[in-house]
Amino acid sequence: MSAKEIIMNRNIVMAGLLSVALCAPLAACGSSSSSTGTGSAASSSSSAATTSTSSSFDANKFYAGQWRGSVEITGQTVYGTAGGNEQMLDVILNDDGTCEVKPLEAHADLLTDTGTWEGTESDVTLTLSKGTTIKLTVVDQATLTGNAADFGIADFDTINFDFYG
Repeated sequence: MSAKEIIMNRNIVMAGLLSVALCAPLAACGSSSSSTGTGSAASSSSSAATTSTSSSFDANKFYAGQWRGSVEITGQTVYGTAGGNEQMLDVILNDDGTCEVKPLEAHADLLTDTGTWEGTESDVTLTLSKGTTIKLTVVDQATLTGNAADFGIADFDTINFDFYG
């Protein structure tokens, strides 16, 4: 075997080992179905919050926790249009199926109430003690959206909720 063939074989072996080394971490992550940490690990089997459209979906694990609601704002500055988010209120979904709506200090005039909640893979429904029913739509594991007017927020169409823990 010539030196050229030995180098060629060694390069082929090295390329193969390198590809195996690079693919192994990807293969380990490929079929992972673990949660990203959102929601509560605790579960209540008798809770109204475990309502689901499929038998494997657990609303408690997916939604239980604190959700911070904010609206998108825009305005004019000397530099042009500026935008951002104004945090308005918290919705706390407890793993026992109860919920709380608490406005932030700067927005104390907004809806304050308690009630119950139910979740499916596509939405979360709050049934509050004052007779209000509010439906929030699931965007992804960490984002919900709803109608801002349902929370007493004027001049905005949508309120976005981010999972806070």
